[in-house]
Amino acid sequence: MKDYGDYSGKEQEQMAMCQRLISNKTYCSQEEIRRDMQRQGFDNISQSSVSRLLKLLGVIKIRNAKGQKIYSLNPLLQPAPDAARSISEMVVSVEHNSEFILVHTVAGYGRAVAKVLDYHALPEILGVVAGSSIVWIAPRDVKRTALVHKRINYLLKTH
Repeated sequence: MKDYGDYSGKEQEQMAMCQRLISNKTYCSQEEIRRDMQRQGFDNISQSSVSRLLKLLGVIKIRNAKGQKIYSLNPLLQPAPDAARSISEMVVSVEHNSEFILVHTVAGYGRAVAKVLDYHALPEILGVVAGSSIVWIAPRDVKRTALVHKRINYLLKTH
């Protein structure tokens, strides 16, 4: 992936917005990304432009907790871990099913995000397990998984 500085101002804005959208929301299709890009002011963006942006950003498809294939920033192309980053910059996505919550992070930040969750000791969390780029969270009561998901999003400021 080239540095943003290699592109025109308009391309840089499109790349930055596309990256921000994929970091903050789950997308299963390029059309969904295109619609959100339009909502963000890129009125004339085409599907082929979105496809080009995804290629330039090195976006990949991964399976989420629900088994859906979604677009994701390639962790191998993300910046190296940096202690000065805010927690919200470390988090790629937070998702859940009826039984647990997964926090996908930029490569190398999973344990740091887990430490933040442990520090806050939310009573609704039974346990947290972290890897390099993922944090698995077990809610104390699976009937409250969606609520715990919302609290974690708020805590990590990904909302």
